[in-house]
Amino acid sequence: MKKILFQILFLIPLCAQLSSCNADDTPDSDASKTYIPVLDARSLPIGNRPMELFKDDENPNLMYDKTDRWFRVNAPLQVIQSGKDSIQLSLYSPVGLKDVKIYAKIPNFEKRILIFDFSEIPSFHRSFHQIPFVAGTSNYITEHGNRVNIQQIPGFSNGAIEFSVESTDPLMAKFKKIKSQRLVQFESAYHTNELGKFLPMNPVLAKEAITMMINFSYALSHPLYYDTFMNFDRYKREQAARAGTTVNGALDWHGNAVDENGVYDYLTKAQIQNSYNAYLDSRTVYPSMVGGGSAFGGGPLASQWESGYVRGHWLGDLSVFSHEYSHHVGYGHDSNLANSGQGGGQQEMLSELYRYLIYLEDLPFLNPDVLQGWTKTNYLNAAYQKPVFTINPQNTFLLKYNGTGKWN
Repeated sequence: MKKILFQILFLIPLCAQLSSCNADDTPDSDASKTYIPVLDARSLPIGNRPMELFKDDENPNLMYDKTDRWFRVNAPLQVIQSGKDSIQLSLYSPVGLKDVKIYAKIPNFEKRILIFDFSEIPSFHRSFHQIPFVAGTSNYITEHGNRVNIQQIPGFSNGAIEFSVESTDPLMAKFKKIKSQRLVQFESAYHTNELGKFLPMNPVLAKEAITMMINFSYALSHPLYYDTFMNFDRYKREQAARAGTTVNGALDWHGNAVDENGVYDYLTKAQIQNSYNAYLDSRTVYPSMVGGGSAFGGGPLASQWESGYVRGHWLGDLSVFSHEYSHHVGYGHDSNLANSGQGGGQQEMLSELYRYLIYLEDLPFLNPDVLQGWTKTNYLNAAYQKPVFTINPQNTFLLKYNGTGKWN
């Protein structure tokens, strides 16, 4: 009861302060005026506590702190309320963003209000910023370019303010296309030096994993993937026709039941749609690294070898990771959703598509130079060459689409 009474008393002055917002919402005589400074997150004062997330020599234990390091693949730029008067800004991306505007939706006011304007936010950046309303009464610009006067607000209870982000940066446009909502974290249980199984990861490899997860999630969200996934039987028939053979193995997606004499438990269209949704939902995934003879997946785990993080994903080799990701979704080796046999299942189809998207330059990140992971030999278990992508002329998507199909 004391807690409820405190919340009511806290909100009464807040509502009173905001009750005149709508009346003051007027067209601004200078549409370019923002009433807030344009910030460059590359050169912030020490009070903002700017830092680089996943710095190469950072203590790896920091990346295992799941209360502090986490993001959703469709929102690499993360804005979180910190206390009653500030935000924590984090960018989980190997490439920075330009022209970023952060809006706030506050109680008793129907329009979003521009509260931060960044000319640039560097890659893997974190900083803290006081919410401007707390500093004093001032004019602001709404999302529609109108002026509004807001009286000073001493602070906000958790959840009372909603943040949203807009940017003209083409990279942000790609982020916003991602339908998947997977939560990416690193789990210390999968980073023990367990002989023949898991190997510890470090910030160098974590950055590669984050880059891959965003690209991978973009590919899963892509219209070409959806169309092929929902019509895998057509894909198989076209593949056979080009080869001049009959369909090899299962004709369409099927479940985990063991087939008998070529009889598969084929999924219905509704089940295929549900399966597609399962690849994109909001569950947690732990990208991990293995060092033995087998990769592992299931539950929140999806793993691959170090070479897959340093080179493989830049070359479009998603076979192992897509296999383990399908285990993570819930499919076993008897399903062609997690099996490369039967003439090629999810592993082959997704890898071919991913390579075609690299060819089209239709992924958020295409240049391995943004991380240069192969050069950071002090943090790797083997030596690697710079990944240089080339597409096989017999790529199934290249043969079908011949350079078309980019997500506009």
